[in-house]
Amino acid sequence: MQTPRPHRSGPATAAAVVALVTGGIGAGWLARPSTYPFGATDRVTMSVTHDLPVAVAGGTLLAAAALGLAIAVLAGRPAPGHRAAGPLAAGLAGFFALVMADTSLISLLGYALALGAPLVVTTGIVLACVRGGRWGRLAGAALLLLATVAVLAGPVDPGVLLRFTRNVLHAFAEYGTRLLWGLAMAALAGAWGAVAYRLLRAGRTGGRPGWARPERARRWGRVAALGAALCPLPYAFVRLTWLTPWAIGLDRDIDDPALRLQGGALGCAALIGAVLTVGLVSRWGEVVPGWVPVLGHRPVPVTWAVAPGGLVATATCVAAPGLLLHAVETGGFGEGLRGVAFGLLFFPFPVWGPLLAAAVLAYALRRRPVEAPVAG
Repeated sequence: MQTPRPHRSGPATAAAVVALVTGGIGAGWLARPSTYPFGATDRVTMSVTHDLPVAVAGGTLLAAAALGLAIAVLAGRPAPGHRAAGPLAAGLAGFFALVMADTSLISLLGYALALGAPLVVTTGIVLACVRGGRWGRLAGAALLLLATVAVLAGPVDPGVLLRFTRNVLHAFAEYGTRLLWGLAMAALAGAWGAVAYRLLRAGRTGGRPGWARPERARRWGRVAALGAALCPLPYAFVRLTWLTPWAIGLDRDIDDPALRLQGGALGCAALIGAVLTVGLVSRWGEVVPGWVPVLGHRPVPVTWAVAPGGLVATATCVAAPGLLLHAVETGGFGEGLRGVAFGLLFFPFPVWGPLLAAAVLAYALRRRPVEAPVAG
């Protein structure tokens, strides 16, 4: 009996659609240069696109669209053409992630979590003190102490909270169009990444390699998760000092209670991220702790950890090239190797992103059953 041909229209169609969108954006920029959001006039300088004129960016997107259409054709053909489509799609995903995308995604996630940080911290204090046992009460006491210091130091009161919220919303409104374009480039990177995953997965003929087995993933995943959890701690520490009278890195000329609260909220967001990263290798990352109402003692769905963890890992990875280029061009973190070291300590995106991605991958490999091989 003849082996049925695998269904390949899905990845091929997706590649064609993404290619047409890519080409449409590039053609639009070239036809109307005033719509180009990047380049030398871009106020967001932590990006590679800040150095790309419209002719280069538009022409590059047209070339990427042509390659994408070629990928769509190859995806519908038998091997070896079909097998070449996956790596090519992965290359386009890398181009959009490392060149066209920037800090927009990580900024959006950071400020979204920062706006919710007061509610998260308050809820954590209450639940930990009431139902968290000895360690929960200890953590709750530490959070309560930090909140008390913040109130006594001055940056936390209803008026300051209102000004802080207005400042953040105003910044999003002012940079709204630019932010959307940065997110659009990240979305194209994600779309090409999804196409590449479908194509590469369809071509896999064997089971999991040794490093992907649950027992092996547990070992290297623990190292990656602990390393990723350490990465945001220096940033969190510096920003949290803004809630105290001993603020680090805050110029007196711009010192303002609302700005202090903004820095403290971002520090809380980074600290929450570090704690959640530890959950990737902790028991409470697999089973909801008993002190959590309603959900206590239930298994944590894999997607609850993989989806947000993968999103943050992607955001930190795509922010890394722009951050490094900005540091080189401006010397914003100081001169020479010392400046580079300080920049990597405060914004460790080039290290943090890959470590977090590895930790999330290890978590998924441990929690999901071994899949049967997929025919190519």
